[in-house]
Amino acid sequence: MSQQTLPLDEEREIWTVSEILEETRWALENAFNGIWVRGEVTSLRALRSGHWYFSLKDNDGVLPVAMFRGDNRSVPFELEEGLEVTARGHLTLYAPQGRFQLIAKSLEPAGWGAQQLAYEQLKQRLAAEGLFDDDRKRELPLLPRCVGVVTSGQGAAWHDMRKVWERRGVALRALLAPARVQGEMAAAEIVAAMELLQEHGVAEVIIVGRGGGSREDLWAFNEEIVARAIAESQIPVISAVGHEVDFAISDLVADRRAATPTAAAEIVAPSRDELLQRAHALRRRVEQSCVGTAARAARRLQQPRLTRALSEPARAVAANQQRVDSAWEQLESALDENLQRAERRLGSMSTALLRHEPTALLSRGAQRLAGTRARLRAAAAARIQQRSGRLGAAAARTEALSPLAVLGRGYALCQDAAGALLRDAVDTTVGDNVRVQLARGQLLCQVARVDASVEDH
Repeated sequence: MSQQTLPLDEEREIWTVSEILEETRWALENAFNGIWVRGEVTSLRALRSGHWYFSLKDNDGVLPVAMFRGDNRSVPFELEEGLEVTARGHLTLYAPQGRFQLIAKSLEPAGWGAQQLAYEQLKQRLAAEGLFDDDRKRELPLLPRCVGVVTSGQGAAWHDMRKVWERRGVALRALLAPARVQGEMAAAEIVAAMELLQEHGVAEVIIVGRGGGSREDLWAFNEEIVARAIAESQIPVISAVGHEVDFAISDLVADRRAATPTAAAEIVAPSRDELLQRAHALRRRVEQSCVGTAARAARRLQQPRLTRALSEPARAVAANQQRVDSAWEQLESALDENLQRAERRLGSMSTALLRHEPTALLSRGAQRLAGTRARLRAAAAARIQQRSGRLGAAAARTEALSPLAVLGRGYALCQDAAGALLRDAVDTTVGDNVRVQLARGQLLCQVARVDASVEDH
């Protein structure tokens, strides 16, 4: 039989755990850097630190993913369980758990544009909160004296609105609160401009908008902070964003939507012809209402009962007089009954008040207090007497058991020089000093003779 010998340790290449993990991490990061991975989001955890931890899965596997706060801030949509996304990043090895994972740097929804997904998510969330409901939308003032406008001071929207008001010749004061309407800072500037107009307190309606543009150009009006600022505005708001085909979140939240800034200007400053049309329409409605009211009154007058009452007024008055007399009698009876009930309640209340009259209450309380005080004194005296008797008996028993009482009957206590009691004569020798305790005083003695015999007397 052949025998195989194992190589010595110094002939082996032995790795530590940390070394092999570090080499593997380096290999992964270099081989899989800047890769795109597509999968369904699962096991999503958003920590208080701002970091995201989740997994991407498909039918055959699961890949752990970490996305740190500095990177996930740029994700324009809300990450959700079950959402299919494409993640860009690099593979690495997480040494404390010995598993590899993807460090994601960016995310895109698969099959959706990121902005479109963010738009739909925000739209669903605000709709669930009721911000789009018709019953929370307010009526606009018919002829406002002052209009606040939030838009770019250099844009065509502001120029077009002023042209509408000049052409119609309305006595309208327009306050421009300028704000950028596209770019990263646009949403924050739109909100600040709306707050400024509300603090000013003169505008009766606010127009928020801009001219047309790409979806990216109009995106500020799809931001959540703009939508909530419109919903919380103390002044009615008209959203006028883009062209006819554009529909922003601000349009859904605002009290009124205008297809364009020009249309918004026409809403707040109707032309003379529009006002006349409204007046004619109101007049027609009033006339129709009056005609209908007159017709209903005529039909009632033609009813047989009314006809007889008008032809024989004396009989109608007599019949009504009888009803009045009957009602008067019922009223008097009810008044008498109510007065009697009130008198009975007053009597019972008076009796109750007498029972609770302060002087009587104090007198009864003083009597109860005096009785309680007397009972307490008697109980205390009895308790003291009882305890005194017990104390006397205990003192007598203690006195009977006291060594001093025994000494008083002629007995004595003998102690050696160390203070130990002497019970047997053999415990001493001639010349020892002993102490004799009497009932009163002590004797210091020296043993002259030891007699150990016991004699019966």
